[in-house]
Amino acid sequence: MIKSSVIKQIPNTLLSVIVSCWLVASASAQEDNFLPFTNDSFAKIKADFAGQEFLVGLWSVDCPPCLVELDMMGELLKANPDLPFVLISTDPLEERVEASEFLEDFELAGRESWMFADSFTERLRYTIDPNWFGELPRSYFFDANHEMQSHSGIMTRELLESWFSRALN
Repeated sequence: MIKSSVIKQIPNTLLSVIVSCWLVASASAQEDNFLPFTNDSFAKIKADFAGQEFLVGLWSVDCPPCLVELDMMGELLKANPDLPFVLISTDPLEERVEASEFLEDFELAGRESWMFADSFTERLRYTIDPNWFGELPRSYFFDANHEMQSHSGIMTRELLESWFSRALN
């Protein structure tokens, strides 16, 4: 804590700059709920879910079908909050404020969320799936043995029910 006598010695302009920087840093820390997705991130996600089934949803702020899917997932997760669902935004970290707003709108802000942290997106996509060329939305379901099933386009409730047959019934 800074003593008031020290604050009185700081010129007003400098003090306002310090306070502004602190406020911006605090706001960024609150808005930035994204983990940086790097070359090692997908392996970490899979390790975190060892022996468990889980779903990964890839999306972008400038992908209208992705927003339809996020809306559906938000609704589904209200009814099934324990579904293991991880979000990965293919947008650069610089767009995290806009991406955070979307997740808040769709009530997904509390979900594990990653965001591409490398401008060489092809390399990041390859770490997820060498056969994926960037089409969105893209989903990957991993069963308990981590056998992967992929889906391009908006997921349907039926597809999710078949993937999570025990969890959604």
